[in-house]
Amino acid sequence: MALLKQGAIPIGRMLFIPKEGDMTKDDLEIESSGQYQINEMPDRFVIKNAECCRAIMVKISTKE
Repeated sequence: MALLKQGAIPIGRMLFIPKEGDMTKDDLEIESSGQYQINEMPDRFVIKNAECCRAIMVKISTKE
């Protein structure tokens, strides 16, 4: 399991994770302190804070 990114996502903001090789969103393991949405783009993953009133902490890593 490799850690890709860890940090806070403020209200209404997004976090971008560049794709490596042929990764899909099923290859990611996401730990979060709140609700989020994940979208897969051709060159990156977009993780958006879906909480209405607070920032969330996220930790994104790859599955083994």
